[in-house]
Amino acid sequence: AVVSTQSGHYGRDLTKFVNFTSNDVALIHGSAKFLGPRVDALVDKVYNKLWEFSCTKQVFFRERNKYDNSNSLNSSLDEYSQSAPQIGMRKSTLKAFIVRLVTKPFDAKMVEEFDRMGRIHTTLGGRTSINVPLIHMNALLGFLQDAIILELFQLRVGKGLNLEGTVSAFAKAITILGDFISRWYEDPRSRGGSTSNSNVVALGAASLAVGAASYIYMRSKGIFG
Repeated sequence: AVVSTQSGHYGRDLTKFVNFTSNDVALIHGSAKFLGPRVDALVDKVYNKLWEFSCTKQVFFRERNKYDNSNSLNSSLDEYSQSAPQIGMRKSTLKAFIVRLVTKPFDAKMVEEFDRMGRIHTTLGGRTSINVPLIHMNALLGFLQDAIILELFQLRVGKGLNLEGTVSAFAKAITILGDFISRWYEDPRSRGGSTSNSNVVALGAASLAVGAASYIYMRSKGIFG
């Protein structure tokens, strides 16, 4: 089943707007056998990118008291390493989410997971400490989408993978995920309402544009087609 509704008509309206259908779900699931062996590398790419910027690395550094050993606790921001116990745990969580994305039904449970991804990253969702800025969340999703698309291109065609359709399907899915995350940063009084037209148009256009741009770029380099 395609993402339906656990939050009123929210998920249903959004999937309808970006035309996310059961065919897109099938394409995403069909990519699992190609992306599966690359999930660890994808997660490493994401965290290497997060480590390039002190503002994104700082979010993890502030949380080290809850998860890390004495060596990590005594380190500076510059010294803080991806080998810290906290980062291993968070990498495993991201890996599990990607695996879920490419293997599980897009049903009410997936909606709950999409919603949870926003709720756990902001104090507006009830967290008492961790508060990741929305711009960081959007940047992360943009990078993750691009990393997935590049992996798909590098895997090439001719292996039973509908490349163009799969790229489009991931762009739609991450658009939907991004909107579920973003609404946890809105005024709580409006969170249960219907999808904001401006948000949907902006997120949909931006996400699909990234997919199209990646396709055009890779094609220009002779990697596709």
